[in-house]
Amino acid sequence: MSTPHSHPRSYFLAGVMQGARGGAELADQGYRERLRRSILEHRPDAVVHDPDVLMREWIGAQEQPIRAGHAALADTPEVYRATLDPAVQLLTSTFHRLTELAAESDVCVAWLPGHEPSMGTAAEMLSAHRGGATVVAVTRMRQNLAVLSCSDVIVPDLASFERWLAAQA
Repeated sequence: MSTPHSHPRSYFLAGVMQGARGGAELADQGYRERLRRSILEHRPDAVVHDPDVLMREWIGAQEQPIRAGHAALADTPEVYRATLDPAVQLLTSTFHRLTELAAESDVCVAWLPGHEPSMGTAAEMLSAHRGGATVVAVTRMRQNLAVLSCSDVIVPDLASFERWLAAQA
């Protein structure tokens, strides 16, 4: 809990973006706003880091070249990091920047609905765990080894997450 002399707690919103989908098809990102609102309702002083918003801020101006370079990977039988399209290199360096931010945050909230895997979310959770953040997974995948190994708390849904937030306030 923040005191007048401590910094506001920071929350990193990890969660399914691409998941098991191919190419540029993304999962519904509406959960991000619901999580942000829930966090700020219980912790008005919180700093909420949303990768979806940050990516738009950091690299949104390069969206078309990134999409084109990313799409071209579908027809590339072998991929070598050193020869990636510069726009795709920007995308991958942004992913690393986000995982570093997850590690620097106080709390990582990982949204993993159903049983859909998300390699990006797993990387963010591992980074946050290694960085000392509290990792809260909102999922029913309590037997998934990555979720189990990197989470401090596993709750099944948004209502349970909100109860956890209330207990922390």
